[in-house]
Amino acid sequence: MIVYALGTLVVAVISLGIWWHDRSNKASALLGFACVAGIVGAILHGLRLVLPFWLSTGLGFPIAFVGIGLFWSAFAAFDNRRPNYLMVFAGALLSLAIYPLSLFQDSTVFRAVIAAMVFGVYNGLAAWEVYRGGLREPLPSRPLACAINLGHALLWLARIPFALFVAPPVDAQEHYAAWFVTLSLLSALSNMFGMFSVAMLAKDRSERRYKIAAETDALTGLDNRRSFIAKTEEMLARPAEAAAMLVCDLDYFKQVNDTDGHLAGDRVLVTFAELLRRHMPENAAVARFGGEEFACLLPGARLEQARAVADAFRQAVERQAIPFEGRTLSVTVSIGVAVKGEGRAPLDLLLASADTMLYLAKAEGRNCVRAMQLPAALAASAGRGGASDQAGAVAGRTLNSRPA
Repeated sequence: MIVYALGTLVVAVISLGIWWHDRSNKASALLGFACVAGIVGAILHGLRLVLPFWLSTGLGFPIAFVGIGLFWSAFAAFDNRRPNYLMVFAGALLSLAIYPLSLFQDSTVFRAVIAAMVFGVYNGLAAWEVYRGGLREPLPSRPLACAINLGHALLWLARIPFALFVAPPVDAQEHYAAWFVTLSLLSALSNMFGMFSVAMLAKDRSERRYKIAAETDALTGLDNRRSFIAKTEEMLARPAEAAAMLVCDLDYFKQVNDTDGHLAGDRVLVTFAELLRRHMPENAAVARFGGEEFACLLPGARLEQARAVADAFRQAVERQAIPFEGRTLSVTVSIGVAVKGEGRAPLDLLLASADTMLYLAKAEGRNCVRAMQLPAALAASAGRGGASDQAGAVAGRTLNSRPA
């Protein structure tokens, strides 16, 4: 209990310090108060030869059970779920309810079984909270945190068969059974690991959020240009697969900002991004390049398929009514498409070619799709010339052949 109390004190100071500087961090607050309750309960029960029974056990048990209930609720709060405070105090209420029973007051075996059940169940619930939180937000440390709390639950539940069938945890002379000493030390260490598992999860979440912030566009939630380039270069590294690059640009978007304001422009961009997510295939890489320009790579798409996807999306944008402050906004989009067949083609060539098709769509009246197929010979020789020069050569051929 001394080992447990000292280790828990460290976690309590750290957790409450974090909460003191960030009052919105409910998980740290719950963990800190769980540690405080655990320390008080452990000290009271540890002084049972000095303190009266009603204080050491009658009050020590409920306080310790409140601590483990708060510990479980900290994991729920970490995943933004509202803790069930009735369940948090259920173990303490059970302890107070059975306190008057002579079996509780006279039998160390009965008290050991009750404590093992309460701590085992709450630690099992903590493991469950970690697991189901991982279904929504997978973090690298979740499997370890789940295993730690599940292992801690099993250590507590293992006391039940030992107490019932091997030996009482404490005999009449206040001598501890060897199994009780061993499991108590293991539980104390496991409990500290369980508390630090919250810190592990918090660290992983912070890293994940920094990574998301670095790779996504803050307004639309789509990938930004840097993240898009990294993903698409990896996709294009598979030369045996065709791929299509779509570059989209909202028509007359500046007029929306100038006439209706930048908030209206933001609403248009967010709605456009949602439409883009909804209409592009699941395996597509989609990004906002900046301003009103968006890009999308369709792995495996050939010319006709890419053109059909782009035109269906164009029509969806044209039909979309965007409510804003009591009125309705509408926009259209021009799309340039460049498709490579089987074989290698660098990303900058695909982007430059799709950009050329986008400029052509703008020049021919906007709200349309213009598409081209990269000649196989040009893609094969892409490493021997600049992307802009080769895109210009492709554009010249495409203009002469009147692209769709």
